[in-house]
Amino acid sequence: MKKSIFVGLFAILVILSSSSTNMWTASAVYDHVQDGNYKLNAEIRKTINAPNIVNRSQYNLYEYVDEIGGDKKLKWKVTELERTDNFHIAEGDKNLKEGDKIILKIGSDPALQLDQPHVWCLVYVNDVMARYINDIEHGRAVFKFLQPIGINYWHDFTDSTYNETAFLDYYESHYNYTDFAVTHYNQTFFYNETGFFSYLDTSPFVNQTQWSVEEDVVRYTNVLKTQVNNITSVEIIYDKETGLMNELYYSASFINGTGHFAGVNLTFIRLHGWGLTYNITTWVVWIPILLITVGFIVAFRLRAFQKLRLYLEARKLARRE
Repeated sequence: MKKSIFVGLFAILVILSSSSTNMWTASAVYDHVQDGNYKLNAEIRKTINAPNIVNRSQYNLYEYVDEIGGDKKLKWKVTELERTDNFHIAEGDKNLKEGDKIILKIGSDPALQLDQPHVWCLVYVNDVMARYINDIEHGRAVFKFLQPIGINYWHDFTDSTYNETAFLDYYESHYNYTDFAVTHYNQTFFYNETGFFSYLDTSPFVNQTQWSVEEDVVRYTNVLKTQVNNITSVEIIYDKETGLMNELYYSASFINGTGHFAGVNLTFIRLHGWGLTYNITTWVVWIPILLITVGFIVAFRLRAFQKLRLYLEARKLARRE
């Protein structure tokens, strides 16, 4: 065999083997091809944690946008979910699947019970309530979907988080909080006039590598590596004006106790009006409705329907003759 022919065949063999290896790896990762003879000893079940700055003692300091009030529904959709059979991603006690809708039902004004989000906000997966291990986990789930837009500070700062001299000095020099004081029911509140996201962007008490405040959105990113092959990453994009979560990207990969790969990729996206995603304007629905409404009004004014009826009757008579 000639040397050139041998080299050519070898190159083709390398290319084919490389392609086969990539396809096999992809199948192992996302369960497109199953090995029926392999049985796992246990499944992996994970939940998406809220951004790690949430502190239950801070709940009564937060302010929410006006649209977060009683009898409101906020919706998100699982637009993409890839996982291995032995890996489940959950919201509360419900395993999620592609196409599921996450619904937050706001039962009352949060300002009435700020420190009890499990009372004023319930989480549903489709039409079934998601239940959490305890009220703390429920509150963290709410905080994942809904960030506050403002933060207030009590006058006595009795909580250990706020009575440190460095903390008070920082806010006095940066926000001059004593100039923004309002007293209600014999309690004085000091307002951060630049809002909660400004606090995330500037406070030395927040991990700045995880929060990025931009012109219209705020990004939270966190990557956790417990071992070489055990990696979890999450990115959450919030609307800066409302504090609502626009998008969430979650990825996790593990080598479980059997030595087999387990992993998941998940994407959430916020919905508004008629199930449209947040980045599609509702005018795509309102404009046709307005055009049809205006068309009906014009038709009635011009008696178009009566004229059409007379035309059809006249045509019938002409056919009979």
